[in-house]
Amino acid sequence: MTRRKDGRFVKVITLSSGEKKYFYSSAKTEKEATRDFDKQLLAFREKEKRRRSFPVIADEWDTEYRERVSDVNYRKNTRGAYNRIIEYFADNKDITKISALDINRFIKYLIARGYYKQTIAAHKNILNMIFNFAILNGHTTVNPVSVIRLPHNLPSSPRKMPTTEEIKEVSSHYDGFDLLPYFLLYTGLRISEALALTYADIDRTNKLITVNKHLIHNGNSPVIENRTKTVNSERKVILLDRLDEKLPKRRNGYIFCNDREEPYTKRELRTQWIKYRERYNVHLTAHQLRHAYATMLFEAGVDVKDAQELMGHSDINLTRQIYTHIRNERKEETAIKLNAFDF
Repeated sequence: MTRRKDGRFVKVITLSSGEKKYFYSSAKTEKEATRDFDKQLLAFREKEKRRRSFPVIADEWDTEYRERVSDVNYRKNTRGAYNRIIEYFADNKDITKISALDINRFIKYLIARGYYKQTIAAHKNILNMIFNFAILNGHTTVNPVSVIRLPHNLPSSPRKMPTTEEIKEVSSHYDGFDLLPYFLLYTGLRISEALALTYADIDRTNKLITVNKHLIHNGNSPVIENRTKTVNSERKVILLDRLDEKLPKRRNGYIFCNDREEPYTKRELRTQWIKYRERYNVHLTAHQLRHAYATMLFEAGVDVKDAQELMGHSDINLTRQIYTHIRNERKEETAIKLNAFDF
């Protein structure tokens, strides 16, 4: 503590970030100035503690994030996981005190409650965004989420291949609504991406499909968002010749729509899909057709990095896991054939 020429006392402290903080006092004596500095320092530390509070910073991130996504997208894909995170970390007031060990305990907490791998990964992704936000805004210098790797043996929702008979049915029908399953089989698009496509997104000259938006349902109503599921989901997909031949030669309008030439409502889509499965006696889902496309890439010898780009995966490890799953399926099929072979 020193005294300035103007009579005021000044005290300088160095923060953990290396930044210097100056406190001033107009007290008449050094003893009074010391008491004044103690009060100022206590108030400053309390303010800093509140500023670094995880719930406060997370709320700031949440406010900013909501401005970038629609309400329905937030409700469907973020709100539940975000609320769960806030509830779990409510007592961890200082974000700088949350370690990788704490994040790992949270992951184990989710695992113990039986959440699937995809759901746990979504929680991790939100935490990662919150800590990156905190770093960019000077609240902390470390992101403990960055070192966390999810266990490989986490349960995941089944990713089954359509049967050979089902693929044959899908590849044999492409008129009316039947074009949608056919399209999914030969593009690997998520159904939400396919439903948002217009004929303007089809480049027949260069044989490419532009994927830069998706459709979600707000209750029953379709909502087109001019963004994809992740940054990596925005991509160009190869328009295969067999698909180009089946697509109507139009220049505008939605490719997949109802009789009013509007995107399918949730009820219309469900009804049409049920009718399709009954019509051809198949039990496949849209996601299974995406898996079938991944299998086609695998069997065609497409490199995993190229497959990641075509599939629109944000993490190449997801593509590798699918390739590994397909490889294991093929091994099981080979074993069955060998065991059944009579020399």
